[in-house]
Amino acid sequence: MAKAAKKPLTKSAFLAELAEKTELTKKDVDTVLSELVELVKKELSGKGAGKVVIPGLARLSVTKVKAVKGGVEKKNPLTGDMYTTKDKPAYNKVRLSPIKALKEALK
Repeated sequence: MAKAAKKPLTKSAFLAELAEKTELTKKDVDTVLSELVELVKKELSGKGAGKVVIPGLARLSVTKVKAVKGGVEKKNPLTGDMYTTKDKPAYNKVRLSPIKALKEALK
């Protein structure tokens, strides 16, 4: 019989765990995490550098993906029907890559 999958921590359980480890209140830990999120948003937005490193955890970067014009006739390989492609708007793609120390710890 297969093992039951462990459930990920909920936000409140995550905050409680951090509060216990750091001996801070849950409210203080929540404030720190909220400010971390705001800092990452600011740095990844157009006003920031477009890259953020969270020491010991991950590196986040944003890349701009260009718009793709549609209107090209293509053949559906499954049914053989012809269809016209649609336009795809430009968007920002957030990329997260773990720090080497984290990768090594999980091996």
